[in-house]
Amino acid sequence: MNRSEILAELKAMLAEFGDVDPEQVDEQTAFIADLALDSLVLVRMTVVAEERFGVRIPDEVAWELHTVGAVVGYVEEALAARIGTGGE
Repeated sequence: MNRSEILAELKAMLAEFGDVDPEQVDEQTAFIADLALDSLVLVRMTVVAEERFGVRIPDEVAWELHTVGAVVGYVEEALAARIGTGGE
């Protein structure tokens, strides 16, 4: 899964769980400051992201991922690390 595919999936998740128009989202979009998502939505999205991307996002990391681009980058790196260790 490449960066643009991860971004597209994340936009779909924001539409599904945050009722956000995907056209209003880019990598600089902040979950709280720009989209006004509450902590319940963010926790739910973290759980779903772990399932959909097949990566673990520890709580202490999740709370530091403030923008869409930060999540895309984290998932991209986690997937690359998994491939690098023979996980895929």
